[in-house]
Amino acid sequence: MADDEHVSRYHPVQEDMNLQRRVWRFERVGWYVLVIILLLGLAGLFGNGPLSDAQVTSEDGRLLVEYQRLSRSGTTDSLRITVRGRAQEPIMLQLGGSLLREASIETIQPAPQVSRSQGKAILLQLGSSEDGSATLYLTLRSEYVGTLEGVVMAGPSSVVRFSTFLFP
Repeated sequence: MADDEHVSRYHPVQEDMNLQRRVWRFERVGWYVLVIILLLGLAGLFGNGPLSDAQVTSEDGRLLVEYQRLSRSGTTDSLRITVRGRAQEPIMLQLGGSLLREASIETIQPAPQVSRSQGKAILLQLGSSEDGSATLYLTLRSEYVGTLEGVVMAGPSSVVRFSTFLFP
């Protein structure tokens, strides 16, 4: 009886088992593709996950930026900037690039001691701790779709460039 199930019949309904096998194979491939897309989404392909999280350090090791490599348009993204300087002395930090022109800064924590614009960039003065480090947390939101570039500088030798891709 099992062999009879895979043979084309003409009565009571005409069947084409070769076509039916191709349809079943196509359905199986579709299920595999769906599961792969679901797993990639859970892993952060479309934002907030291990595939999306990234960090970059300046050549001198003084500046570290943690950001989302992949995100969605209209969502909030976190940007964490850690810079090392001298203990208890102010640290100047310059933020620039298309990321900061196209995205709105929703929050800055802690508030900088001084902030001012410098051309197409923002210049922030941060206070440092007893070990000479300062960490700045930014929350950004953008309606842009595509790649945005960011540049963070803490002096001429401490430059970090990074990019974020925003899905629609």
